[in-house]
Amino acid sequence: MSEGGGAVDQTGRFTALDGLRGLAAVIVVFYHAVLASPWGNGFQVVLGGGVPDSRFVDALANTPLRYFVMGPEAVIVFFVLSGFVLIAPLLGGRGLNLWSYYPRRVLRLWLPSAAAMVFAVILIVLTAQRPDQAPSEWGKTYSFPALSAGDVLNSFFFLTGDTKLNNPLWTLRWELLFSLLLPLAFLLVVWIRRWTGLGLLVPAVAVGVGNAFGVPALTYGSVFLAGGVVAVLVSRDVVPRRPVVIGALALCGLLLMGVPDAVRVVLPGVSTTVRAGTQGLVVIGAALIVLALTQRSPLARLFGSAPMLFLGRISFSLYLVHVPILIASVHLAPGTAYWALPVAIASSFIVAWLFMRFVEQPSARFARTVGGRVSAFVSSRGAGRDEFPEQIGLQER
Repeated sequence: MSEGGGAVDQTGRFTALDGLRGLAAVIVVFYHAVLASPWGNGFQVVLGGGVPDSRFVDALANTPLRYFVMGPEAVIVFFVLSGFVLIAPLLGGRGLNLWSYYPRRVLRLWLPSAAAMVFAVILIVLTAQRPDQAPSEWGKTYSFPALSAGDVLNSFFFLTGDTKLNNPLWTLRWELLFSLLLPLAFLLVVWIRRWTGLGLLVPAVAVGVGNAFGVPALTYGSVFLAGGVVAVLVSRDVVPRRPVVIGALALCGLLLMGVPDAVRVVLPGVSTTVRAGTQGLVVIGAALIVLALTQRSPLARLFGSAPMLFLGRISFSLYLVHVPILIASVHLAPGTAYWALPVAIASSFIVAWLFMRFVEQPSARFARTVGGRVSAFVSSRGAGRDEFPEQIGLQER
């Protein structure tokens, strides 16, 4: 893939995107901490169009402070990043050996997620959870006084099972599905790329329609495609390299991500269907931010700084372990959520670092080894090479 002046390191990695992933993970942690807190019920009421029950909730939901607790929007950023990272190399003409890719990708996602589910089950058992002790309805929903063997076993089937024991893992279902359907997604991106600048409208409209009519597959699948469209824009080097333009692009993206909340605050009488439809603008906003951070600029240097890269390194692990820790904290110290949750947030970063070192990184190495061995085994049996995009790929020029 043509780098197009992008902010890449020696290995061709867009380092600022790692920082963006880390920031998105922190925002998800803050969002869930609010939901688990005594403010959680009031916060959810306001997000649903209700009246705030305190000044703090009003400020958190109806002012720019909302950006610090945009959990679902941060997940959209994750999905756009995944679409970009998986499709960008294919647009550059790099062949993808499917015999290696599928076992590598599935194990890369499933092994850490399964370990995080085990971690959640252990915390549930050790903390003797009582839903009535949780200070919010969200906390009550994800507190479990007892576990059956069926509940535990079902939790490890991310595509068909129930991830309620560790709530954030619901997103892994869509990550796995997109990963399995990557060849089809690539073909769709190749089809969309003919419109270049207008290409983002296709997934954005699909997301808006899917969200308005409650079709999750259309909503989340289209978000990944938006990441693929960003990969097209980067490969074609369409962004002017002036820092002011790049900054304006990121600012525009940030503002677009706030449109649904702005509509809720400014036009409270608008129907929930219309508000749901504006989620398509969130996708465009996330895509523009990702696009901006692929370019060399002071903003990219900020997101590629050492603290941001550290957050990026632990982001996946942080995402996987933080909710069980938050829920456990309100049961270990019932009635003291105002100080227990900040301690839980700090603990989440420590556990995430340990999880990254001793679970996520070894899982990634094991996944690469298995992928390589499967590919070598198939090749040795003369089954031929099933590579993509050699059969239907392209080289961007």
